[in-house]
Amino acid sequence: MVRWSDGLYGGLIAGLVSALFFLFVGIAIVHEPVLGDYFVRFSVGIFGSRMESLPIVALLFGLFLHFLSAAIFGIIYANIASRFKPSWTAPTSVLCGIFYGFFMYFIAEDVTVPILHVISTTPLWEALVGNVIFHGLVISEYITIAHRRHIAELA
Repeated sequence: MVRWSDGLYGGLIAGLVSALFFLFVGIAIVHEPVLGDYFVRFSVGIFGSRMESLPIVALLFGLFLHFLSAAIFGIIYANIASRFKPSWTAPTSVLCGIFYGFFMYFIAEDVTVPILHVISTTPLWEALVGNVIFHGLVISEYITIAHRRHIAELA
């Protein structure tokens, strides 16, 4: 039994984990000139380059968009998982999480970026690791844990 609310909570937790990953990588490894440049670019894509003059507002709006999409993707994953048993039973849930992370990478980098006319300077490794490991796997394992909890409650 997988509920849509499990997807919401799992998506928000995965969004937090992946946001921390992107912020850490941006600061410590890539040395982005703007704090949270990964998130700022999505604000710039929606409101134009004038958002760059308000870096904190752009960062907060970018984070809002990140968490909104994380919640939506979480609910979608929960709806899929409720109908597809391998996505909420270990160890196949790991493979489902990896696949879902690749799907999210494709949506973020190959659909959203061109639609918003954002210039993506995110290295391929960063986008893949952030979406596959720190988002897809986190949400799949949260759903697996939530399913086990629901089964234990029924017993």
